[in-house]
Amino acid sequence: MAKIGSAVRDESLEFSQEISRSAEASLNPLQEDLADWISRVLDVKIPAEKFIDSLANGVLACKLAQLIQDKAVECQRAGKAVTELPQRKIRCKENASAESFFARDNVANFLQWCRTIGLEDTCLFETEGLVLKKDPKNVLVCIYELARIAGRYGIEPPGLVKLEKEIEKEQKNPRPKSSVTPSKKIKRSILDEEVQSLAKTVDFPLEIQRISEGRYNIGGKVVFIRMLRGRHIMVRVGGGWDTLQHFLTRHEAVKTSKVDRNSIKSLDGNSVPDEFYVIQAKYKGKGEA
Repeated sequence: MAKIGSAVRDESLEFSQEISRSAEASLNPLQEDLADWISRVLDVKIPAEKFIDSLANGVLACKLAQLIQDKAVECQRAGKAVTELPQRKIRCKENASAESFFARDNVANFLQWCRTIGLEDTCLFETEGLVLKKDPKNVLVCIYELARIAGRYGIEPPGLVKLEKEIEKEQKNPRPKSSVTPSKKIKRSILDEEVQSLAKTVDFPLEIQRISEGRYNIGGKVVFIRMLRGRHIMVRVGGGWDTLQHFLTRHEAVKTSKVDRNSIKSLDGNSVPDEFYVIQAKYKGKGEA
């Protein structure tokens, strides 16, 4: 029995690690996109794999904040600003070393500026989250929100923000739905080929239906899918993005279905509807043998 319990725990741990790796890998396209963007707008060179490391002392974050603030002032003076951006002095110690007091001070000043211009707490992170690189996901969320704001003041946005604008236009003027007849087959686009290829990687039945180019129904949920930088297949999820592979993995991790049975009789003789839910998941209970 002990051996069986140990095997189950090992399997559970292995799957948890698989999910963790998938979640971590899903951040790579975002880091790549933002590394390219900040490299362009600040005229620096940031390798995608070192993106969080490059921001960790807070210097580039403060420089990005200063750039956005300066561009906002320029637009306001020229009468081009859609909305006025609150101004705040951004103190920054440019020679701050990693994990130092000055690095923490830089990041704290950056976060205070973010709050001053109106960023919600849901778009922010704790100082240690960047300085100690504990919270890369929320750092990316924050920088993307700043990129959207930067676009209002003439700063060219990163790739995913451009795709968001494309989707917004499509939502206002939807593309015609796909229609396939026996006598006429629609040639698949590169995006559709990639979507269908990734769909085959899940080990449970999941219906993926193409509604129109870049718009799909996945397991009953309508989503927009785009290709980033010619190689990353991204899904628009809520106010952000996820890789299609990670999105499908999350579908794989938990799948719930409702089962209805005939009514049963209670002790007082009344009929009570009998229903339950079946949760299909790879996760297992902590003490399960």
